[in-house]
Amino acid sequence: MKVITVAQQKGGVGKTTLSLNLASCLTNSGLNIAILDTDIQGSLTETSHSFEGITVLPPQDLANFNQLPYDFLLIDTPPYLTDTLQELYSISDFVLVPTTLGLYDILAMKATLRTLKAAQQRIPTLKYGVVINRVRSGTNLLKDNFEILKSYEATILKAQISERVSYTRSALSNGVFGTSDTKAQQEIVSLALEILNEI
Repeated sequence: MKVITVAQQKGGVGKTTLSLNLASCLTNSGLNIAILDTDIQGSLTETSHSFEGITVLPPQDLANFNQLPYDFLLIDTPPYLTDTLQELYSISDFVLVPTTLGLYDILAMKATLRTLKAAQQRIPTLKYGVVINRVRSGTNLLKDNFEILKSYEATILKAQISERVSYTRSALSNGVFGTSDTKAQQEIVSLALEILNEI
């Protein structure tokens, strides 16, 4: 089983939406997928009745991690740093770090990247990537913020996720793959392929 953890200490950057859409994408490829909902808000757990082919697991199932019968486990994490993150990193093959190009979101990444790089010292096989989420037209106005992000010497993925209504409605449509938004679908497929190529 491969494990992808979605982590960022800043709330509102799209961790839960990306977790769902990646799970939906992998499910469409015929894989057996589950999401471990460790976010105390429990958003995925509350809406899981509308998902097809995706199992949402409670945080307690982390204790039985090695016995879970899935091809991929995606882990949605809370919007703050916890001691549990180090445990999650230790079982992860890849950590996805979403951010917007908003200055406060980028500044908040410092702590997350610091914990990730510390984890890589202990687990050299651990890989991670930063995905820029909710990209709007006119992003050129945020070039300075992007330069700040690059100055962190973080691994920035090529795939980017646009700000689209279909993402906002993901929980009601089994992800963007339950909509007619082919551009959003292509974005998620590109992101999934980039992650899979790393693991």
